Amino acid sequence: MGRMRRFLFAGAILVPALVLFSSCGDDGEDDTPKSGSTDEEYLAAICKGTSDFSNALLTKTTAAEIGNVIEDFITLMKDANPPADLADYNQEFVKYLEDALADPTSLVTREPPLPPDDIQRRLAAKELSVDECKDGTFFSRGLEE
Repeated sequence: MGRMRRFLFAGAILVPALVLFSSCGDDGEDDTPKSGSTDEEYLAAICKGTSDFSNALLTKTTAAEIGNVIEDFITLMKDANPPADLADYNQEFVKYLEDALADPTSLVTREPPLPPDDIQRRLAAKELSVDECKDGTFFSRGLEE
């Protein structure tokens, strides 16, 4: 009988502990940031958005349709997880995009904000290595060689 009590006691302790520990840890969801945790991932996000905007200028026929593409770009950049030294810049860039919603084609004539020169140079050096950055000119424009 003593052996049975020990077995039941151990079961009463172990089962709740196993349930508790099994509820911790991986829940099956991907915790990897959607974009931007590295320079290359951040570049992929920004280049995808600029490419989509450029394509919209060629294929969309109304300002509202172009505005929808800008809204998608805003969402992409808000969801980005930029490297720490690009967090402030990302907020400035999102504001630049949001300001363009009233006049979507204004992005063609307004210069986007740029990060500090050293960060801009770092990103420009990596642009051509990122598939989404076909032209590789977003961060390299305006740099003095």
